[in-house]
This record gives sequence, C-alpha cells and structure tokens, in this order.
Amino acid sequence: MKSLLIGLVLITSTVAAKLPEAEANKLVDAIYKIEGGTKTKHPYGIKSIPIKGDTAEQKLAYARKACYQTIQNNHDRWLKAGKPGFYVDFLANRYCPPSADKQGNTNWKTNVRKFWGEQ
Repeated sequence: MKSLLIGLVLITSTVAAKLPEAEANKLVDAIYKIEGGTKTKHPYGIKSIPIKGDTAEQKLAYARKACYQTIQNNHDRWLKAGKPGFYVDFLANRYCPPSADKQGNTNWKTNVRKFWGEQ
C-alpha cells in the first residue's frame, strides 16, 4: 500500500510539473528573440552542450528542443523547490546566472518578461 501511495505521488508530481505546451513554446520564442534570434551563433542561448545537426535548420531545431527541455526541467525544479519567487527569476538564475553576469541576469529577466509576460 505504501509503495502504491508513493508511486501515485510521483506520477502526480511528474504530471503537474510540466509547463503547459503553449506557454512553454511562447517562452522558447521569447528566449530565441532575446538571445539574438537569427543574428547569433548560439540560437536560444544554448552554449552548454554541442548543437547537433548537419544543416542550419537541423541545428536550429536541436537548439530549440534543448531550450524547451531546459524550460520544462527547470519548471519541475521550481515546483519541487516550493515555487520560490517568480518562475522567470528562477529560470534566469539557471539560464543566465548572476554569478556569471549580474547585469546580464537582470536584463534577461526584464527581456523575457517583455516578450513572454510573467506567468
């Protein structure tokens, strides 16, 4: 019985942890814009992993998928942490940490809010 209860809690927390797809895609689009759009070497600001693909389109799709997954994983972390503060701030501290670039972190938060809106 205890195992069943734990399993149900885990399943419920996993389902509830996902940002709705439409909102996640809107956030991905906002990140694409603020990270330079078509004018950058790092689409969606993805620098921590190699971007795979043979063509520019494949690389762009891969970077978008990595961004989307980062958003979903971080949303899960935010929920598990008890929703400390606003999600955009939590995400910004992962995506553009203040320890690496304090002003960049502040700008990132402002710009994401402008294009996505606080959720």
